[in-house]
Amino acid sequence: MGCFGRKQEDDEDDQPHAALKKGVQNEPPPLDPAAAATFGVSAEALVNMIEERDKPALAEMGGVDGLLAALKSSKTKGMTTNDDELDVHRRAFGPNKFRYPPPKNFFVLVWEAFHDITVLILCVAAIISLTIGLAVPEKREEYGYIEGIAIVAVIAVVVTVQACIDYSKEKKFRQLNSVKDNYDVQVLRNGETLRVSAEEVVVGDIMKITAGDKLAADAVYVDGSNLKTNESAMTGEVVDINKNHEKDPFLLSGTIVSEGVGFVVVIAVGERSQWGIILSQLIVEPEATPLQERLDKLAMQIGWIGIIMATLTFFVSMIRWIVHSADTGNWDGTEVLRFFIDAVTIVVVAIPEGLPLAITLGLAFAMRKMMQDNNLVRRLEACETMGSATQLNADKTGTLTQNRMTVVQAYFGGASFVYKGAGEHIEARAESLGDAALPEAFKQTVALNVAVNSQANLRKQEDGTVEHLGNKTECALLQMVENWSMDYHALREQNPPNRIFLFSSAKKRMSTAIKSGEGVRLHCKGASEIVLRLCSSEMQADGTIRPLPTEEQDKVLAKVEAMASEGLRTLVLCYRDFATGHGIEWESVDDDGYLEQQMTLLGLVGIKDPIRPETRDAVIMLKKAGVTVRMVTGDNPLTAKFIATEAGILDGSEGPEALLEGPVFRKMSDEEKRRVALGIRVLARSSPTDKLLLVRQHKKLGEVVSVTGDGTNDAPALKEADVGFALGLAGTEIAKEACDIVILDDNIQSMAKAVLWGRNVYSSIRKFLQFQLVVNVVAVTLNFISACAGRRLPLGAVPLLWVNMIMDSMGALALATEPPRMSLMDNKPFGRRAPLINRAMFRNIFGVSIFQLTVTLVLMFAGNDIFNLGCFPPEFAPDEEFPCEGSTLKLNSLIFNTFVFMQIFNEINSRRIEERDVFSKILDSKLFCVIIVITILVQVALMLGVGQTRVGQQIGIVTISGAMWGTSIVIGLLALPVGFLVRSIPLDWCAGPLDDDITQMSKFEKFFHFPQRKEPVFEEDEEEEGDDESLMEDTTGARVPLAEVVDASKLASDRAQRLVKLRVYVHAVAFINVVNRAASSKKMIKSVGTEDSEIIPHAPQRVESSTSSDL
Repeated sequence: MGCFGRKQEDDEDDQPHAALKKGVQNEPPPLDPAAAATFGVSAEALVNMIEERDKPALAEMGGVDGLLAALKSSKTKGMTTNDDELDVHRRAFGPNKFRYPPPKNFFVLVWEAFHDITVLILCVAAIISLTIGLAVPEKREEYGYIEGIAIVAVIAVVVTVQACIDYSKEKKFRQLNSVKDNYDVQVLRNGETLRVSAEEVVVGDIMKITAGDKLAADAVYVDGSNLKTNESAMTGEVVDINKNHEKDPFLLSGTIVSEGVGFVVVIAVGERSQWGIILSQLIVEPEATPLQERLDKLAMQIGWIGIIMATLTFFVSMIRWIVHSADTGNWDGTEVLRFFIDAVTIVVVAIPEGLPLAITLGLAFAMRKMMQDNNLVRRLEACETMGSATQLNADKTGTLTQNRMTVVQAYFGGASFVYKGAGEHIEARAESLGDAALPEAFKQTVALNVAVNSQANLRKQEDGTVEHLGNKTECALLQMVENWSMDYHALREQNPPNRIFLFSSAKKRMSTAIKSGEGVRLHCKGASEIVLRLCSSEMQADGTIRPLPTEEQDKVLAKVEAMASEGLRTLVLCYRDFATGHGIEWESVDDDGYLEQQMTLLGLVGIKDPIRPETRDAVIMLKKAGVTVRMVTGDNPLTAKFIATEAGILDGSEGPEALLEGPVFRKMSDEEKRRVALGIRVLARSSPTDKLLLVRQHKKLGEVVSVTGDGTNDAPALKEADVGFALGLAGTEIAKEACDIVILDDNIQSMAKAVLWGRNVYSSIRKFLQFQLVVNVVAVTLNFISACAGRRLPLGAVPLLWVNMIMDSMGALALATEPPRMSLMDNKPFGRRAPLINRAMFRNIFGVSIFQLTVTLVLMFAGNDIFNLGCFPPEFAPDEEFPCEGSTLKLNSLIFNTFVFMQIFNEINSRRIEERDVFSKILDSKLFCVIIVITILVQVALMLGVGQTRVGQQIGIVTISGAMWGTSIVIGLLALPVGFLVRSIPLDWCAGPLDDDITQMSKFEKFFHFPQRKEPVFEEDEEEEGDDESLMEDTTGARVPLAEVVDASKLASDRAQRLVKLRVYVHAVAFINVVNRAASSKKMIKSVGTEDSEIIPHAPQRVESSTSSDL
């Protein structure tokens, strides 16, 4: 293929295939010597010739003709269509495919997963735990090493799961690349122009290339007109290079045809082509997307909170241990290790590692599903951005319409005609219903004009239909010629071009010069209003020429307007004759338009491209979703208005600036452009430059802009837009290279689906974030309170790691892979500045967290009495020093089981953020239901299986009674009605930013005097033109020096830090006093003895012997 992937600069240390980066490339697959011997040239010789651009070597072969003979190909017929013969070429010269390097070795990914800082800390803790558990005899007899083994097992599972996900992800990215980089090219086989996949191209194929195409293989110039290529992708040289026999006949794969048209013979393909040789040294790696970076930043912020809580928990436990050890004289150092492991576990739970995993799964799921919806995602961030899109600037042809042009009206020789299949909106007001009355000689002149002055082709299919290859407008004209029973192929062969002046958006016309008698005739076609004014005469049906003064031009122009008002695209056909001796060097004449003057009008055609049946519904859906749909077209205003009304873009409610012409918009001042930019619904007679200007204005106004493009000149607008859509069928390769998403069917409905999937990705991330933060808040807070209360942590190291694994991995998989709901299109776009956690999420997180924390605290402090557990030793290795260890383990196992079931049912709550019905279409999310069932089964298996063993006792999990099971499940189920009640709380009585306006304060925030939120500042805002970075507005709106604001901010920050330090100091002193009182009261408790029935439930535990009432 011409392009197998995009280069990405990576550090060699981070690259497992670093050898490739150093120039060690993959060897191409071996060739078949027997097949190679049947040709007059070897693959190595061809590779050397293109590598060295060796013109003498080409001349020694006999030039292009000798090369074609050696490759068993033909200049006029190309290759054969026989599969066996094509296969011989592939075996002799190689296939046009590239073998992508395999994904990173699984063990390399495992090694990378081990580099996670929390995993490394856990490894250290596990090693210390194992060392003490095995080295100290008492600990070994009590199976003290089991906890270390359990931590190692959990680490192994977590690392393996992460490595498996990364491995699968890399494979998917390479699969996407292979799909992305395969495209269709035109080749000549058996004398017929065929469209084949780039992978099917073989050495010896004659390829037809035009402006905008990407070379699918290395080739040698055969024939063409004004052919130029841009080789910057290969050489870095941005200057277009002329291609011809004399100067430079060599064309490199991966380069872009910038101008002209030509035929080339393929000489090197796949890994032996120049692009393939370079690509073999590259590896395409997925990049972090903006949303991933925002989530990583959020995860780090949450992680720091977890570290602070873990540190406080560790020091609180240490203080209590010191007090207890000083009082008893028993300094058990293994307790310090357990405090350390518990603290590390809190950090592990607090850091939501599942966030990057959730977005990876969500994006991978969305990309795969979008592919089924005919959206090929080239850049990951496009998935996210489309959910925030507020503006869609769409092309008309092929996007809103069927891209199946047909001539439905015409004006030839002074008479008007309507053709069959004119369409429901075309009225038969013409003078006749057919063109049978036109003389054959006149038709021959028109047919010759159409045949030679076009690059498109028609291909008859086996089912009788005709496939349009190339420009659809040209195909419509060729179809008209075919309907006249004239062979356009024969006309082209009989009249080879002297020079082709290709269509440009600046001139709005295309011309071709051919020999005509003793002179030269320049055939021209183009935009009616422009080309008509370049005509000074008109050919009548009988072949006579009459003058065409301005008044007559106006009459023809009235016909143009009549056609345009019915939604037709109009083209003028004309010519100019140059006598012998005119002195024009056609091969080198400049394309400045001076030759296209004083021309003779042949006629006017009206071409209709019917609206797609689904266009109107898609436009209405996008408008309902808050996306402004705008049509940007080169058609005249009347045609554009008709099509836009038919598509639902114009409905009569728009302002006066709804319909604007490109040249008018282009000449406006910046202030005028800014004023009308959002009001425009149709930009007619527009050029790619106008489209680019419009996109820039929208971005300056803070809009999230998506745009469609199909031509080479659309590349700047596609790059500039937040999301660029290239048309997969009608688009050039350079447009596809510049875009973010390729619409494989050129349909606006596919864009609407892209918006839906983009919103679903963002919504899925939010749902997981809401779910994960509840787990973090409850687990960290519960352990911190239990440490302060002097109790053994109810959620120990291994149980917390288990919760972390199932809630991170399984929760991410369940919530990130839910299919999109059409109700997402009822909401307004998220916008560029929408917060990750909005007010509704804050309400849900804190409401559900308060419920769960209340339940777990009640069980921790009153569970012993509620279930009448009493005081009993553990089943395995009882310790006389801790006679009530068994009841403590039983209670903590109940808390752990209840905590897990609350998370399982809260996962169902998390399916919705604002809607109350969380069961809506839950059965459509089969994967979600399966994951919920699996999580429940694994939890039951853990409690019943591991809980009966010595391992379970050592890691803090034992079996519980039937009543406790019932309590766990019922409390877990209560999460559903509690979630319903929480979501019923009005948002105005909650805190947090809104999606629509992040600065809007709620009644709750105003009542408690929350500080006013400000708009977040992004890099784009800082880079806005005209912004004075040295000034900033103060609270009164005045402009003040930025340095003063920074100094004031720094002073306020320093003051806040001092206040925080003071508060921490005060609380620390108060806490030490409490600990001292607890230590003194402990002596009184010990003197009473454990036989007192009122003291039994509060007998000594692992942390210390103080009671829950001490604090």
